[in-house]
Amino acid sequence: MQNAQKGGEENGATIREVAKKAGVSPATVSRYFHGKCVVTTETAKKIEEAVRELAYIPVYKQKNPGVVAVLIPNLKLAYFSEVLKRLLEAVPRYSYRMVFIPILEKGDAYKQFFKELDITGVIYLEENTDQDMLNYIAAKNIKTVMFGAISADNRCKMIHINDLAAAYEGARHLLSLQHEEILFLSDYAKSISSGFQRITGCKRAFEEYGLEFDENRVKFGDLTYESGCRMTAQAIREGISFTAAFAFSDEAALGVISTLSEAGLRVPEDVSVMGFDGLSLSRQVTPKLTTITQPINDMIEHTLNTFQSQKREENIEITLPYRLEYGETCTINHKRKE
Repeated sequence: MQNAQKGGEENGATIREVAKKAGVSPATVSRYFHGKCVVTTETAKKIEEAVRELAYIPVYKQKNPGVVAVLIPNLKLAYFSEVLKRLLEAVPRYSYRMVFIPILEKGDAYKQFFKELDITGVIYLEENTDQDMLNYIAAKNIKTVMFGAISADNRCKMIHINDLAAAYEGARHLLSLQHEEILFLSDYAKSISSGFQRITGCKRAFEEYGLEFDENRVKFGDLTYESGCRMTAQAIREGISFTAAFAFSDEAALGVISTLSEAGLRVPEDVSVMGFDGLSLSRQVTPKLTTITQPINDMIEHTLNTFQSQKREENIEITLPYRLEYGETCTINHKRKE
């Protein structure tokens, strides 16, 4: 508490003034800043508003870096598996420990981990995280990072690419190859989700080319290999014509290629295929996949550096550059209808 008071006095305000403005006790403010207790989301907002109005800057105690928790969603997606693999490779360079907490369904089992471990940081890998969980973690005043997505939680630092621009460039590349009938494979689009951003980017590319975007050529699934197979087979059964497919994950793109092969169609001669993510598996297949590459290693570095600093960061958004990686699965459409 003395450290916090000292910090406030140096900046013209005291912890008692913050407490008075927020309508709570000085002890509550002190515990909030040092993460020693859980306060309600409403109380946390009042304290943060008072801090901003009074320009109060607390001085944090130097302590053991503690533990960074990675909240793991469903690991069916190869993207999450690769991110976890690279996290494990990078974390030995840092001073803190890391734990992985599986979040497979709604429930409060994760709270036991927070009670038993000295968790000082949280990494979200799933943008559609349960709101109760977000509130619980925010109320504990723990640093958080949303990895690879945009978060509706304004207390969360976000590290990602510009999904709208990336998908726009991918769709524009296929359109430049004279593919006007494109099958899109997306996860379920919700408000500010990456799926919504990517579909919006593709629509923008069609608009730029003066073409109508056909919603019937958008299929939704969980973007696994099996889902890519299923969505492609469904499009073929429904008689949907397409000369190119843009899957919003590399493994779904591989599912597209597999199903096309079973249907007697060649890639890229009959159908061009593009993926998204730039996972190692996209470079290990033949033909080599054309894909939008996310800078996963740079994203991990920015994420892990967050927990090295004592500085509080709220609603910080870091957008890193993506890259269109040309492979062998896209070519010009020689069967274009005139």
